[in-house]
Amino acid sequence: MIRNSDGNSNSGVQRLKRIAVIGCGSLGTQITIELSSSGNIVIVLDKDPEAFSALPSHLLESSRVVTAIGDGTQEISLRQAGVQDVDFLIAVTAKASVNLMSGQLARHVMRIPVVMCLVNDSNLSPMYENLGIKVINPDGLLMETIKGGLD
Repeated sequence: MIRNSDGNSNSGVQRLKRIAVIGCGSLGTQITIELSSSGNIVIVLDKDPEAFSALPSHLLESSRVVTAIGDGTQEISLRQAGVQDVDFLIAVTAKASVNLMSGQLARHVMRIPVVMCLVNDSNLSPMYENLGIKVINPDGLLMETIKGGLD
């Protein structure tokens, strides 16, 4: 048996994660498929019911993916979707303001342990990271990859 740092024993069985994805565009769909296919339960929230049409039916039928229509910037929509019970939230809509507002609600109101937001403006990254929100900045990731390739 393996002992965790808190002294509890662990038989090597990992608990599945419950994950919320805000935004079911192409990136949100990819993330939802990948995370649910690896055994997690994913709640995906989007304002547009048509956005869910790209999700594979077998994931919906198996309840690995649960869809919810709503606004990620509204606490009531997040709660109705069951987001308050997730281990991890990632906001990946096309609008940084929606992602950041969803992230703040998730982290500071709902106390979700891990929150990530897609943000294209690298100037906002330090501010949100100071608030306990992990920021995904595509330009920054690209530059890190380029610099890593030069080494």
